[in-house]
Amino acid sequence: MLKRLMPALALLLVRGAAAADQPPHVEVGYLQGAQFAIATPPVTWNRRVLLLAHGYRPEGAPLIADLHPGRAASKAALDQGWIVATTSYRRNGLVVADAIADLDALRAYIAEEFGEPERVILEGESLGGLIVTIMAERDQGPYAGAIAFDPTLYAKEHDGQIGLSLLPRIPLLFVATLREAAQPKSYLTALVARPSPVIQPALFLIAREGHTNINQAEHEAAFDAMNAWLDHGPNALPTPKNQALYYDATVPPDPGPSTALVEPEAHSLGTRVAEVDAIYGNVLLEAEAADFAAAGIPPMTYFTLAAGGKAYRALYGRTYSDVKPDEWIAFPDADGRTVLSRGFGNAADTAHLKVGSLVTLTAIAPAGPPSR
Repeated sequence: MLKRLMPALALLLVRGAAAADQPPHVEVGYLQGAQFAIATPPVTWNRRVLLLAHGYRPEGAPLIADLHPGRAASKAALDQGWIVATTSYRRNGLVVADAIADLDALRAYIAEEFGEPERVILEGESLGGLIVTIMAERDQGPYAGAIAFDPTLYAKEHDGQIGLSLLPRIPLLFVATLREAAQPKSYLTALVARPSPVIQPALFLIAREGHTNINQAEHEAAFDAMNAWLDHGPNALPTPKNQALYYDATVPPDPGPSTALVEPEAHSLGTRVAEVDAIYGNVLLEAEAADFAAAGIPPMTYFTLAAGGKAYRALYGRTYSDVKPDEWIAFPDADGRTVLSRGFGNAADTAHLKVGSLVTLTAIAPAGPPSR
């Protein structure tokens, strides 16, 4: 009997692997003026949903549901059978109440279209982290847990009627980089009683500078930790080492094999655009820090960016704040790839860059600030 079943089992395994390799289907639509995007898994839906809350966006920015199902953390959830979804808010700016309403509306839409999910986890970055924290403080409802990455907990909506109570009713996990940890720490250690049904939140630390400079492996680890917490209780969370108060969840970046073409003698490298931020126009290049070193472009020196028949002078720096408005900068992100940005400007529009565009970076001697 087993011998007869083996060919069928092998065929099922092959079909399952093939299904997991297929890209997810993404549905885009509108609810109450907010654009949503829903990625459905390439395998059988496990009746679970990961709902993403975006951070602050300027009032003049487009209302876009900026979903990236190909990113490692989202792809891992999709491959496990999760639906991954996000929404713009019906308006931009420092919005909280409308954002919560739009996330609730999206969850209700998913339940109506696909069936009531058995588990919904909220994730939010920056302002989105504040939003999911407030949602975690409501009476327990359709959400099982919330993860807040570098939440701006002290931000307040103008004339807003919704604020923090410091009393979460579902598991709430903060993930914070070095300079962003103060606010989550103050939330955890606030002198408030938290009797049941209030749940004591948890904090993971990321030993890295930069607001929301948290890589995909760290996002995925936080997501796995939240599911372990929901399945087995808070004791399933990883414990701090060496008598530390909080767990160090830092994962060294692993960008994988480089695709950049380095020409050491010319002090240059060629690379392609991997991703474009639809809101701010920042560009993610496939190049890695080792490529810049091999091309003779050390940190805090200038290079020429050639793209679309034009050239721009840029700094190879550490973060956005290293340059003034309209100046160009590139720096390694938490995943080991390279961010290309124009201070308070749109790098992609200026240089006519899109996913797959080829750019060339060539070292030059530093000689004052970059040209605009």
